[in-house]
Amino acid sequence: MYSVTPDPLEMRGDSVSVVISGTVPPKSIKAKSVVTFQPYLKTAEGKEIALKSITIKGNKATVDADATLDAKLGGKLSYSDKIPYTADMKRVKLFPRFTYNGNNIPVSDTIMVEGTITTASLVQFKDEVYMMGDNYKPELTSKSVSIYFPMDVAKFNPAFKQGKLVDNKKQIAELKNTLKKDPNWIIKGISINATASPDGELDRNNNLSKGRSESTFAFFKKELKKLGFSQANDSNFAMGYMLAEDWAGFATELSNSNLADKDAMIAVINDKSLSDDEREAKLRADYQASWKKATETILPKLRRSELVVLGSKPFKTEADLMNFYGKYDQLSNDELYHLAIISSDETKKEEALVAYNSRNASEWKGLNELAALKIKQGKLADAGQLLNSAAAISPKNGKVLANQGAVARANGDLAAAERLYNEALSAGENTYYNLGVFAVKKGNYALAVSLFQKSNKTDFNTALASLLNGDANGAKVAIDNMNPDNLSWEHYYLRAIAGARMNNQDVLTTNLARAVSMNGKVRNMAKDDMEFFRFFKNPLFEAAIR
Repeated sequence: MYSVTPDPLEMRGDSVSVVISGTVPPKSIKAKSVVTFQPYLKTAEGKEIALKSITIKGNKATVDADATLDAKLGGKLSYSDKIPYTADMKRVKLFPRFTYNGNNIPVSDTIMVEGTITTASLVQFKDEVYMMGDNYKPELTSKSVSIYFPMDVAKFNPAFKQGKLVDNKKQIAELKNTLKKDPNWIIKGISINATASPDGELDRNNNLSKGRSESTFAFFKKELKKLGFSQANDSNFAMGYMLAEDWAGFATELSNSNLADKDAMIAVINDKSLSDDEREAKLRADYQASWKKATETILPKLRRSELVVLGSKPFKTEADLMNFYGKYDQLSNDELYHLAIISSDETKKEEALVAYNSRNASEWKGLNELAALKIKQGKLADAGQLLNSAAAISPKNGKVLANQGAVARANGDLAAAERLYNEALSAGENTYYNLGVFAVKKGNYALAVSLFQKSNKTDFNTALASLLNGDANGAKVAIDNMNPDNLSWEHYYLRAIAGARMNNQDVLTTNLARAVSMNGKVRNMAKDDMEFFRFFKNPLFEAAIR
């Protein structure tokens, strides 16, 4: 009696393993006899593939042997071998062969196992190229000036002037000149950081600050319209403001002043145990002369609003950018790079990337992007050179390493590819998916499932790994949850295999029929696929591949 595992045989990695467990009955072998067991495979074309031999002897035989059996009691034997898989082993048959004391023992055509499951060969190398991408959007900038208010006055007066340092007219002219220099600048809104000097009650000063913000916004909204910035008419054009008494500004101005009591006054300002009202009262009472001087020289400068006009540089939409092929000198670096990224025409994409790289010789991302394009085109030598240049600029860059792995894999150097994917992973790049494919190729299905889960991807390969790891229902569910518009014949074929493994005839036949309808070659493929061997004579199976 014997059993063979697996049954049918199974390609795992690049090999097929055979394990045979047998029981030798009592008194079926003589004490001095020597038996050689050497099973062999026979292909559909009649080719024989010899497996290793083992020698079994009775307990009184004097030769060396792999196993010894008691002639009276018999015993158990175990045999295993592993051989490289070849394409002609798909419908192979396993036969036994014995010699007894040097003579062949006739054995009837006993087929121990028939066929080899090759489902693992369906794994698809998908070397995903790794690109930098960009964050192309309007870049917010600001243009600002300070404007001033008389004490206890909330309404903005564009003509207000006090001494040499407080001059609203001068400040307004400065802002207008700044805005006129860049007429294409797109205004988004106004932000006002309004302050009041620290002399007076807090509630009153807060109301002053708010009033100054609103008054300033109304004035400058009109001025922006006059300057031709139509965005000020937009209902979304808004004001943001911050209200505060400017104690910090007061302390700074005191520090820069010549007031005799400035150090003591700054100490009062920084005393956190005092409220704002208590702080002001103490300054007034203890340092009367310095306080009076401060109200004349310092506090007027604190009754101000910082007017910040928010906007963005002129922004070209993607539709606009499409009009600049060949006119790259008219684009900024960000615009040129984004044009290259969004280009669907490979010739134009390459042209834009070459222009970008010639302008930015010290950057790696354009080189990496162009290398990714070359990988897709199958121009591996060009891709390799570009990636070497990128690696020289940015050593241990995860994206560059991953793309070097893709080049190595496409060139057939799987060891180098796996090493580079692992290096990219150590550098912070998510190469779990690529490494998962390698795990399937090696026959390490549990590891493959784990790696695919970490990749956060779900596709044919991830479903295949689940099935190979013994979870046929999980593979089916994974495909069930995919977008039906993205399913290929391979997906339906794999779901049919899952149905066969679950002994679900309906899942098997409906999906197999769909796969055949999408690819006629599946008909002959299924006829020889040992995943379906239990259904070969089933009329519904035959109908599905008809």
